[in-house]
Amino acid sequence: MRVVCCSNSGVSAFPSCLRFPPLIAISTTPSSIRFLNSPPLRSTASSQHVTIMASKNSQQDTRLARIASAIRVIPDFPKPGILFQDITTLLLDTKAFKDTIDLFVERYRDQNINVVAGVEARGFIFGPPIALAIGAKFVPMRKPNKLPGEVISEEYSLEYGTDKMEMHVGAVQPGERALIIDDLIATGGTLGAAIKLLERVGVHVVECACVIELPELKGRERLGDKSLFVLINGGA
Repeated sequence: MRVVCCSNSGVSAFPSCLRFPPLIAISTTPSSIRFLNSPPLRSTASSQHVTIMASKNSQQDTRLARIASAIRVIPDFPKPGILFQDITTLLLDTKAFKDTIDLFVERYRDQNINVVAGVEARGFIFGPPIALAIGAKFVPMRKPNKLPGEVISEEYSLEYGTDKMEMHVGAVQPGERALIIDDLIATGGTLGAAIKLLERVGVHVVECACVIELPELKGRERLGDKSLFVLINGGA
């Protein structure tokens, strides 16, 4: 796993002055990630490479490395050949979880965002604290038949068949500015559907943001001209 902080918009990811206290640097070896306070359940994580993002501010590098080291990778789940990026171990590490939220908040706090749209299901974990911190409302983007009220839906294609993304009617208003958040982008199908759903009702999608990207699956290509911001490159 390589650690990156990137955006296809070319916009600088971080302000020059951070409002957070200094963090203690962690050390990494060229061949593996060192887990912080690793509980026994992380022992199945595969060995992965870590490259620290080049930055003028070493604090940024420290936080990204902490986040990367807290994500467990499970081989052959949910089926053989898949390396599953498990963010539940990130949630167990309070410092790494806070670092993740802080990095997103620093990027979006001054972007006049009204809506943080979280993609089911793990977008519901990262979206609400970001929304609260930047003064935006949180809107859940759900799978079919999960929302109780009147919904608007958008169909998208899967490897085999199709699925739908749904949102409550009236949850957003024309002219609002939205951030779409999820834990990971793979093929980009769900993020692409979320963009279309919001744009259909007149919302301006400012950017999509994920903790992890699997670049080999080329999910960015399904987002059209929308910018994607990620913290961790989950490629081998």
